[in-house]
Amino acid sequence: MRRFHLQFVLLMAGIITGIMFILPSRVAAGESAGTEWFKDIRNHWARSHILRLAALDLVRGYPDTTYRPQRPLTRLELVALVMRVGDFEKAAAEAARRETRRRTVEDSGTPSSAGNPIPRVPWGQDSFALAVKKEFLPPEWVASFNPDKPVTRAEVAALLARSFYLAVPEEGDTSGSAPSTGDFPDIDRAPALYQPCIRAVAAAGIMSGYSDGTFRPAHILNRAEMAVILSSLLDRNWVKVPAGRRLEGWVSSVRMDPRGLELELTSLTGVQKLRVSPDCHCFADGRECTLLQAGNHRVEVILDGRRQVRWVNLLEERKRAGKTEKVTGSVKSVVLGEDNLLVLNDLNCEDRIFPLAWDAVLVGKKAKQDFRSLKPGDFVEVELDGGRVKRVTLLEVKKISGTVGTLTGKTLGLLGRSGQKGNPDRFDYWDRARIVDREDRRAGGVMRGDRVEITYLDPIPGEIQDERVLQIKITSRPGLKKQTGILQAIKTTGGTYRIVLEKDREYEVDPAVRVTDPSGNRIAFSDLDRYIKSRVELWLDGAGVVMEIRN
Repeated sequence: MRRFHLQFVLLMAGIITGIMFILPSRVAAGESAGTEWFKDIRNHWARSHILRLAALDLVRGYPDTTYRPQRPLTRLELVALVMRVGDFEKAAAEAARRETRRRTVEDSGTPSSAGNPIPRVPWGQDSFALAVKKEFLPPEWVASFNPDKPVTRAEVAALLARSFYLAVPEEGDTSGSAPSTGDFPDIDRAPALYQPCIRAVAAAGIMSGYSDGTFRPAHILNRAEMAVILSSLLDRNWVKVPAGRRLEGWVSSVRMDPRGLELELTSLTGVQKLRVSPDCHCFADGRECTLLQAGNHRVEVILDGRRQVRWVNLLEERKRAGKTEKVTGSVKSVVLGEDNLLVLNDLNCEDRIFPLAWDAVLVGKKAKQDFRSLKPGDFVEVELDGGRVKRVTLLEVKKISGTVGTLTGKTLGLLGRSGQKGNPDRFDYWDRARIVDREDRRAGGVMRGDRVEITYLDPIPGEIQDERVLQIKITSRPGLKKQTGILQAIKTTGGTYRIVLEKDREYEVDPAVRVTDPSGNRIAFSDLDRYIKSRVELWLDGAGVVMEIRN
């Protein structure tokens, strides 16, 4: 499939150019009197498609500012066109040079391929010869090639199917391996060898039938019809166009300044301010409209060679977000392409994948409207509308490290932070935060004495206890530490017990402390009174709080 798409893109890039390859160069980018590019398509049904291609310099008109949409396409024009879209012209020239070095071409003929003479054509001989060698042309064309004969839809299907290497059965193969999609009631009116090609191009979406379901294989293809086919290929991104000439986004503003109109185009990758060409054309549902109507619409924009807006098509109106759901977390990745996705690790340590709406915006004090600027680990608040991301706020977080000294159901306090200006020493509602280990994996919980890094929001700097904890990362968890000495006293202060050892060493005691006698039997904390002046063994957690006492 990837090979098919690549060949398809290369091939179709020249079909566009091929439409114009016999045309004079004067009218190459809508060059015409006033703002009308081609005077003979003003009310034509294919007007928007023709102007779209002309804006990309891919189709041209004539010196009299006409496009001549009903003009038939000839066989030679189609062959040259396919070779251009397939980017085969350079290869054709190189092949011709090699052939010239190998032999001298006689006046009576040209080089042959596999023993079969290649017909002479009025122009484009190198490209034509390469197309024959690659067997892009149906065999009967080569046998008696008429360069000026108008092509039928069946012939176009045959050439495109062979050139794109679509799934077409070999001659004599009746196994039915061709795609079934594209069976038309009049397909039997096409030559038998062309019928699998018609099915193949229909299945690939290259050509389709008419409103009555027929394909009309004998119908002569004209310039307007080819423009529509090419325009549909542009919709599929199968036509190669110059980089930066075809854009998509939503129009955030249209303003007039002394230099003329300026269009501001916003997309997931940024904001662009674009000058508008005086002969710009704007369409909605195939009907021409004013550029001012494009505001707050998703649009396709085509720029000319001077990067001025030349053609605009309104695709979808931007709607105001309804009731939104908010999710906070850290960015894991952003995927932009055919699918636009934001992968978020929420505050429950769950990875969540959200599609980005085409009009999603990225805001925040340090943010810019470019979702590629989001880095893994950035904390964001995401607003969802119907499951799609409409707004992402890049949060301005702060971080602080320390040792957990106090820990209750409501408050977490850090040791040694009290009184330090600008650094909070306690955090309320810490249990609502995400708790992870050093590898950012979910951790079971925080313990007193843990060395932690706290990521938090500070809505009003300078205010006390307004911080919102987003993440607590446990960077280390020390084991219990032994301390021995002579028991001097037991104190009670505000319901908290404290033990004093010799040299006035004082330690806070955990309410759930475990106390054992010299035989290892567990005793009540109050029984320690009889061990005053005895040597005891204290086991302290990382915060220096007594967790166990052994006599």
